[in-house]
Amino acid sequence: MKKYGFFGGSFNPVTKAHIELAKLAINKYHLDKIIFVPMGNKYIKKDLIDEKHRYNMLKLVTDKYNNLEVSDIEMNLEKSLTAIEALKKINKQYENIDIYYIIGADNLEKMPKWEKAKELIENYKYIVIQRETYHIPTIINQNKLLNKYRHNFYELENEKYKLISSSIVRQKIYYNQIQNIEKYIEKEIVNYIVDNNIYNDK
Repeated sequence: MKKYGFFGGSFNPVTKAHIELAKLAINKYHLDKIIFVPMGNKYIKKDLIDEKHRYNMLKLVTDKYNNLEVSDIEMNLEKSLTAIEALKKINKQYENIDIYYIIGADNLEKMPKWEKAKELIENYKYIVIQRETYHIPTIINQNKLLNKYRHNFYELENEKYKLISSSIVRQKIYYNQIQNIEKYIEKEIVNYIVDNNIYNDK
């Protein structure tokens, strides 16, 4: 059975860290493919640009790889999907695939409070990315539900890429420091941002 990872997030914009972490997950857990799933416009988050730009930037980057793709499964919707709705939608679309959902350790900590948390934790598998100040084994040990289904959680180190973030990129563009962002994002993403005049609203 093929193994796919689904990497959800705002990707506002996609960074080198997102891509390198995806490649790391593929190698560590022998995944056949990782599919990025950008959240749509109905998700409420500060400074979130239009879904079409975030999708297009992901497409520019993932098209260079045979084992990376981008999905529009959360786009063009009338309302934002809950986590359980998104996972069920993906599972239905990708039947007979062994699926792993890629999340940050910050979301792992929040998961027991999400809608239908028991169903989420019991029935799905996750690759959890380390986040600064979050210790994954401790988060799992301190929650009864997470601890009971700890076999569904797989850890992915993030020490090398922890200083790269989308918010840093947006801040540098806002302050006209675009010449300094190629260490954070790919050249084609820099060009797309410039050509489409995004992230620089004053």
